[in-house]
Amino acid sequence: MTPSIELLDLMLHLDERQGLEYAFISIRPNTRIVKPLDPAVLRTILETIKAELQKKGIRYGINKTNTITTEVKRYLTDYHRIAANKTFYTFSIASPTPPQKGDDGNLEILVDLKLKPGKISDEKTGKIDYYDLGFSETLIHAGKSLVIINHATSGVDGIDIFKQPIKAEAGREEKIPGYDRKTITCEDDPDHNQTVLKATITGFLYQESGRGYFVDKDVLTQQVDFSTGNIEVQDFSDIDTTIKVSGKNDIMHDSVKPGFTLKAQEIVIDGNVGRGATIEGDTIIISGIVDAKARIIGRKIEIGKVVGAHIEGSDIKINAVLQNATVVGQQVRISTCMSSRVSGEEVFINRELRSGSVTASNFIFCQQASGTSHSTLTIDPFAIPSFRQKLEEQQSRVDSCRQRYQKYNQEHEKKQRMHHNKQQHQIDNFYRQVEELKKITFNEKQKKAIEQLLAQGQIDDVGKRLNLKLHAITRKHLENFAHSLSLLQDSFTELSKLKEAYKNEETIQHQMEESHTRGLILIADESSGEMKICYRKVCLSPIVFNQNLLFCYDAKKNKIIALKKIGAITHRRLFTQLSPRALSIVNKFTS
Repeated sequence: MTPSIELLDLMLHLDERQGLEYAFISIRPNTRIVKPLDPAVLRTILETIKAELQKKGIRYGINKTNTITTEVKRYLTDYHRIAANKTFYTFSIASPTPPQKGDDGNLEILVDLKLKPGKISDEKTGKIDYYDLGFSETLIHAGKSLVIINHATSGVDGIDIFKQPIKAEAGREEKIPGYDRKTITCEDDPDHNQTVLKATITGFLYQESGRGYFVDKDVLTQQVDFSTGNIEVQDFSDIDTTIKVSGKNDIMHDSVKPGFTLKAQEIVIDGNVGRGATIEGDTIIISGIVDAKARIIGRKIEIGKVVGAHIEGSDIKINAVLQNATVVGQQVRISTCMSSRVSGEEVFINRELRSGSVTASNFIFCQQASGTSHSTLTIDPFAIPSFRQKLEEQQSRVDSCRQRYQKYNQEHEKKQRMHHNKQQHQIDNFYRQVEELKKITFNEKQKKAIEQLLAQGQIDDVGKRLNLKLHAITRKHLENFAHSLSLLQDSFTELSKLKEAYKNEETIQHQMEESHTRGLILIADESSGEMKICYRKVCLSPIVFNQNLLFCYDAKKNKIIALKKIGAITHRRLFTQLSPRALSIVNKFTS
């Protein structure tokens, strides 16, 4: 053994890295070690290292014994080279477990509010149709998760070489975004360390700087253009949703730009609708101008002004209709109409008609007519789409009733033949037996009376009236006949009902086809010579009248007549198809 090994130059020192402590061993060769590969040298160095660790209080993260032994052996093997270079041999002896920083919190946006690129309309050129940006995809339902807030974690503490904890740095917490508490709820999920924002109503998700996230059952936009694309609420008839466009009302600005489409249950546009746009819904309200070639289709429609557009609905109210516009509805109310076509079941021109064409199925009211060319007022139900649809539906009912009647009539005739073939000979035998026994002859009236009693199940009454005891076999035959006759009479009653229903539906159809004969045209203008009055193919160019008039069509005379006084019979005959609104105008007009 080397006697002076205790004089070994060995140092244990610490190195700080990012606030963490690491322990290192440095050994400097010296001339006192004569035989470096002597096992005693290795053992002495290992014991010295162990003593130094205990002295420094290092108790954690110490390298494994075989690792330390390997390093010391490598030092002793290269001892002479290290000594010649006069350097230290250094290796790590202990390392801490670093702390793990906590994860930062973050937001997961589950409903994308960003505008989507338009659909590619030409694959070869890559041309994009920016009209279709998929706005309707933001529709959400109550209970749907909108935003998930993943909270920050505290991290994991580390351990230094002295077995003391190293405090971990917590992650940065993400703030919960602002939200409208009336339409969005905030729910904590401690199991997943999350907070979730959920919609409490069905509608569309929005985000505003002052309000944060909120849900509105209505689609809200300042204008419809290439930044929004078409707005189409899918299956809008089943969703109580309104599109509200809060645009500008000046004549040079379109709130709905040309060519765009809006579809929803209710649409409210504060402004104008551009050329070629399509607006479709149940209730449509437009405060401004609808430009040429636009299409407005709905049930209840209110518009400020229509210029060359197509309007189609049920209850339509428009302030002004101009420049070859087309208005088709059921009840149509227009203040001013010029150079346009209007048709409906009832049409009311409340202010002025200029060079226009008005067609109705049963009633036209015109306050004033003016202009250099004729305005045509026509009662022609067949020119009204809604009437044609009703007539087609009535024709279907007539055809259905006729088919049921004809089919049941064939079945009734079959039952009659079966009754005659199987049962008639039984009753004929009964008549013959009674006539032979009583020495009498039944006439047809008596036979009908007997058969009526049998059909009512009064077999015993038949025996009593004939003063005849009915044997069992005879009674059985009479019972069978009575049952068959009763079924036949029930069949005849049902056949009569079907025939009556068929005739009633035919009458209704005939009345509908002749309904123009009950139509009225009411003129409240003394200069009505600018008008042309028509009832289908019969026309009248009136002279200048000096009083207000009602015009109707006399079918018998095939002539248009002016009614100066309305009698009770005429009132009942003509006014049965008019709405309460039309009746009130007529009654006021003729009072």
